[in-house]
Amino acid sequence: MKIKEIGIWIGVIVVLIAGVWGLIAAVNSSPSKTAPIKVQNLPAVSKDDFVKGDESAKVTLIEYADFQCPACASYFPFVKMLSLEFNKDLRIVYRFFPLTTIHKNAMISAQAAYAAGKQNRFWEMHDKLFENQNDWANLSDPKETFLGFAKDLDLDLAKFKTDATSPSTENFIKESAAKAKALGVNSTPTFIVNGIRIQNPSGYEAFKKIIQDEINKK
Repeated sequence: MKIKEIGIWIGVIVVLIAGVWGLIAAVNSSPSKTAPIKVQNLPAVSKDDFVKGDESAKVTLIEYADFQCPACASYFPFVKMLSLEFNKDLRIVYRFFPLTTIHKNAMISAQAAYAAGKQNRFWEMHDKLFENQNDWANLSDPKETFLGFAKDLDLDLAKFKTDATSPSTENFIKESAAKAKALGVNSTPTFIVNGIRIQNPSGYEAFKKIIQDEINKK
């Protein structure tokens, strides 16, 4: 290949790379993705929610998530660390938003978590699902894997299986997703801090600052 032709190809590649980075920058600078938004008609935290932390906490962090979502799994350790670090000042609420059109095991994993919650072990199952996401996400049928998690948690396995497959369980999860869509939630994870939908933080320290700043307002 002639030097002139090589130069042309290098120029084409540079232009393509610049175009891709420009597109990414444009998407990331979209106000809908970056600007904090007050969530209108956000359902109040109720006895039906899965909650960790004191009711009197200064900050309530609501997460709409999907157990098969890789990004949710990436944020999982951050949320857990926040819970430990802020203790009584932070209340965490998990709400189901399974992306069933792109994640084949999104619904069944949500059902497993809900069924564990019926035995007061939601958060333990929540942790197992995220910690072991790579082990079950691509299985054609992860039921036995989830049953193994239930066994590890000393759950009543017969009750777990019944609750996981109950129509009322699927209805609860679908209702949670429908309410989320009504709020404008369209991706996971979506975090809402004291009623304000935030941009997903770039790392733990950025997330920690958001929570600390909210505490300092009180």
